[in-house]
Amino acid sequence: MNKTLRVLLLALPFLGLACADSQSNMGPATAFETSYQLALEGKYDQTADYFSDSVLTYLKNNPDMTLQKVWAARLNDGAVKGIKIIERHTDEKNCDIQFMLLGDGGMTDAEDTLVFEKGMWKFDKLKRVR
Repeated sequence: MNKTLRVLLLALPFLGLACADSQSNMGPATAFETSYQLALEGKYDQTADYFSDSVLTYLKNNPDMTLQKVWAARLNDGAVKGIKIIERHTDEKNCDIQFMLLGDGGMTDAEDTLVFEKGMWKFDKLKRVR
């Protein structure tokens, strides 16, 4: 019993680190920024968890449409180099985000919505608005 207690006390500080990068711990802004950062780095497959089940089902049923193509549209075929959230409005199930797309040609405003599904914030559309 004493050894078990010591092991638990030693492991306790590290338990929070194990969950720190989990999408289920992210708020909508962090999930939004993380998904875009992964896409900007070309890690499209790692963004699948940031899309709702309905979007993933659509992609599965339409093999000509891939996450890479979805992100190509969202990132203006590589013209976008970064994003900056300007404003967000959140309730229990939705988060409307207004943001700027940063690129070589300057900045463009855009909007998108995340939905809260299965304990995580996710995109529920293939394309952003504007």
